[in-house]
Amino acid sequence: MPNGGYANGPDSSRTVGEAPFALREWFVWRRLRWHLALLAVAILFLGYLGPFGTYLRMPFGERMAYWALAVAGNWSLALACILPAVVWLSGRVPAIACVLGGSLAAAVPGTLLISVLEFLFSGVLPETLGTGELFLAVALVHLVIGLIVWGTVELPMRRGGGAPFAELPGAGTPNRPEAAAGAPPILDRLPAARRGRLLHLQMRDHYVEIHTDRGSELVLMRFGDALKELGGTEGMQVHRSHWIARAAVRKIVRRAGRTAAFLENGAEVPVSRRYAGALRDANWV
Repeated sequence: MPNGGYANGPDSSRTVGEAPFALREWFVWRRLRWHLALLAVAILFLGYLGPFGTYLRMPFGERMAYWALAVAGNWSLALACILPAVVWLSGRVPAIACVLGGSLAAAVPGTLLISVLEFLFSGVLPETLGTGELFLAVALVHLVIGLIVWGTVELPMRRGGGAPFAELPGAGTPNRPEAAAGAPPILDRLPAARRGRLLHLQMRDHYVEIHTDRGSELVLMRFGDALKELGGTEGMQVHRSHWIARAAVRKIVRRAGRTAAFLENGAEVPVSRRYAGALRDANWV
């Protein structure tokens, strides 16, 4: 519909039913550029110092190539292990435990990667492979990198509305009524400027898009965990990917065999057959 739900203001015409490609691409790019920056620093630092004997065994160009492959490969392995662990175990296991556990898990294929690189660049497998010393060294590097990346990129993005190194919610900001005691816990995940009256939640892949009367934000969490953090907000899940607040509903329309809820922010939210009966039982229709 032409006047679809908006994310951060009434001038946007992006409907809630459409995938928010621009918002998602912006969010991913904000993360990616910081990862690339830290990755480049790590490659230059290790390539210049030449740890683990690479300074003596390799000329500068070869050493930089070695560490570029080693760091980039292990960085990718760490992200592949840590981020899914944070998403899947969010709310059940502390995030820092997910980071540490994912780092240790990534050290297993990381050790194999280093062994392959040693063979390609030196022609022999590292002597410390069989003793387990190589795994311990790789695991230590993974733990350090995992903690640095989590503390400087991922955690600030989760708390700062997608902006690494941004001011954390509430820091230096006057208290707002919406953030007072008794507010839904899920609002604590939003930057202060977005903490308002809850209108709508929508699942977006591994993220949940939280809509309030102050705008919208993507938060890395499971939809089921988001529903548990609604506190006493009156509302109802109307689709496997949508929850709406009762006070936000302006009308519910059934047409062409389909039911949709229209919210105060202009969003049109689909209502699946599975939940349509519950809406009628609650006298929402």
